[in-house]
Amino acid sequence: MPTFTDPLKEINAASVKEYALQRGAAELSDDAVSEACQRVMELAKPVAMCQQCFYDTTSHMVLCDNPFTLNSPSACQRIEDAAIVLMYAVTLGEAIEKEVDALFMKKDITRGLALDSALAVATAGYTKQLADMLDEAGAAKGYKAAWIMNPGTGDWPAGQAANIAKAVHAEQIGVSLLPSGMLMPRKTVTGIIGLHYLGGGCSGSCSGCAMAGHCGE
Repeated sequence: MPTFTDPLKEINAASVKEYALQRGAAELSDDAVSEACQRVMELAKPVAMCQQCFYDTTSHMVLCDNPFTLNSPSACQRIEDAAIVLMYAVTLGEAIEKEVDALFMKKDITRGLALDSALAVATAGYTKQLADMLDEAGAAKGYKAAWIMNPGTGDWPAGQAANIAKAVHAEQIGVSLLPSGMLMPRKTVTGIIGLHYLGGGCSGSCSGCAMAGHCGE
């Protein structure tokens, strides 16, 4: 399965501060937020993997090595309207989470929340980098990543994050599934990305193109 290992480009400090404050952090200085972002950049080992999703509209089953029923009417509708759908998993590794845990163990709550929030924002940012890469890869074939949806949003149960992790074999990028259904590292994100066909030119070369073999679907 294709893996994506580009470096993490940046972390939106304003989003980190807003997220931390929403979670109950005390007033954060810009320096504290900057420190948290810098630490995530230092410790992150970002990696993502994706796999094309084949979907049966009658049974609402995602057909893969570990098939499962998609329990979200809105996700089902989006998949049916997309030309190509990719399941994905994104992780920044365990090192940052271990440092977050250490801060909380020391009751350094503010710094712990700042670092944990920076990790969450960075993981979302890396997911966007993945979508941007798919945009670039599919552009010559006329495809565009039109939407991203994750379990735990809208009417999609959060527990199906584990189904996607199993489907894409996320253990290959260091993600494990606990008996409780929780993913480790905890901030691992799984979901689906829908590509729409907008039309357009083709370079004529399929080598290295993410859409190779699926032109016009």
